[in-house]
Amino acid sequence: MFRNSSRPTRELAKTPLFQLHFEHLPLEKRLEISFKRAQEIGRAYKLTAEDVLHASPQFWWLHTDPMWGMDGAAATLITLQYNCCAGILAAHAADSHPSVRATLDKVLNFDIFGVFCLTEIAHGLDAINMETTATLDRYGWVLNTPHEGAAKYMPSTSPVTGLPCSAVVFARAIVDGEDRGVKPFLIDLHDGRNMSKGVVSRLLPQKGGSRALNHSLTYFRHVRLPSHALLGPIEMPGNKRLAFMMNIYRVAVGTIAVSAVADPTLQISAYVAARYSQRRKVYDHAAPGKQVSIIEFRTQKTPIVTALAQAYVMRALLDYSIKIFCDEEEDLRVRHAVATIAKVILVSHAQEASLALSDRLGAQGLFEVNQLNAMFNDLRGVAIGEGDTLVLSIRLASELLLDRYAVPETDNAKSILARHELGIRDELRAALCTMANHRGIDFDREVLPRSLEFVSAIGQRMAYDAAVDAGVDQCLIDLFVAACLKKDPAFYVEKAGISRGRQRKLEADAVDAVYDRLEDFLEPMDLEPYITAPIISEQKWNEYVSGIRTFGDMPAWDVPKTTMSTRPYIDQSPYMQLTAAAAKL
Repeated sequence: MFRNSSRPTRELAKTPLFQLHFEHLPLEKRLEISFKRAQEIGRAYKLTAEDVLHASPQFWWLHTDPMWGMDGAAATLITLQYNCCAGILAAHAADSHPSVRATLDKVLNFDIFGVFCLTEIAHGLDAINMETTATLDRYGWVLNTPHEGAAKYMPSTSPVTGLPCSAVVFARAIVDGEDRGVKPFLIDLHDGRNMSKGVVSRLLPQKGGSRALNHSLTYFRHVRLPSHALLGPIEMPGNKRLAFMMNIYRVAVGTIAVSAVADPTLQISAYVAARYSQRRKVYDHAAPGKQVSIIEFRTQKTPIVTALAQAYVMRALLDYSIKIFCDEEEDLRVRHAVATIAKVILVSHAQEASLALSDRLGAQGLFEVNQLNAMFNDLRGVAIGEGDTLVLSIRLASELLLDRYAVPETDNAKSILARHELGIRDELRAALCTMANHRGIDFDREVLPRSLEFVSAIGQRMAYDAAVDAGVDQCLIDLFVAACLKKDPAFYVEKAGISRGRQRKLEADAVDAVYDRLEDFLEPMDLEPYITAPIISEQKWNEYVSGIRTFGDMPAWDVPKTTMSTRPYIDQSPYMQLTAAAAKL
């Protein structure tokens, strides 16, 4: 199901570049390392223009790579590079100036960094109202940021890594004084060290908790562009809104692409927590002198095996969602709806699991080096990027309740999750029937606050259906369902007659069934090369501790030395670090 043993990054993950613990390094060193990692991952997958244009299986395989648990910043860079930038360029390369194809080739090979400048400080979800302009004159286009609020927010445009950067920039095309709508333009932002004339980038502070990135504010001060910088037709579109949505279609692709990161997050979270909990022992008061692994405690094993079950079920949902989304014969609105549902359910499960399991690691869970806490914070950005999950849910729920279209129905109508979805839908439709329209205060009060709940219910049912169809082991499905019941226990008491005691027993039985076969489900994920958390084994912990900064004289304990030295990459300059690490690949 996961195919991690055959990934092109499997050997790459074992190299010093990826095994290096860089949490304590200066910001610019961390940025250079993350960019270099993204570059090597991209080159390992060797995506073609056709791969990104048609979202091939290779494209999706890239976005589920466990590497993202090693460096979430590299994951962000990859999706910007291949989905957002290369995806737009590939769609226009055949009908554009040869320079577009040349830039596309450089982006695909990661010879340059490609970014996507859409939203502005004052225009996020309403990016269609952006104020950046591109005005055509006799010499070409003039790209301009009219005021501070129109600065592009927040692609990584600052030249701090030495890698040249080109961007797809969206702006209002002004021709003969006429606003012809928002259109994409290709521009070189910097050469790796110096900004292009008229382009200004301000480096934003770090988000806090997630892996470091050079997020920036980007301004254009009457930047001259050639006439062929425009990607697509210059004519006034018949429908500006539709044209805008088609121009930013890669955002819809990105809705699933970025949420695919949630799948390896669930895998790694469950794996790290399980291995640590097997290793960590406490004295058993019931048997003096005997030690027991903390995973034996119900409070420890339950979140671990629940996340494990969710990893399998979510992978089935992801595969199903990608199949629907890539079906060009399907209604475009339905394809976008499935992308939204997949994102909501994937990200929410991964966020909850990584946070819960991080807590179960105790103080160790607070440290970035042990992966879970950093993955949780990275997922906060994923939940917002390519469409905020709450806002996407509000729009989708409204459209479904108004019967504008429908998502694929269940083949398991008698399942408890299908009944839950139907029950929530009926409650909301009953409320809607009492309202004059869907734009009043009643709709805002009664329906909008439950939009995410409704979409989540659809996603839970859809995940169940996908898992059944994919042949996921029944005990994993049972535990997934039991965990879903805990999200809305009152409904299952009121509408399904499942008492609270019965709900707890269903979970307890499912936990026991999965835990009895724990290794049967951990081993097939083949994650070992992608785990950098030192707490998973005594050897890794001793190797890690022997390499961290030390004050005072250590006693002469027999502590194993590291088998793979990363100290040279810490002490050398950023350039030498990356050059030396790359030489090992």
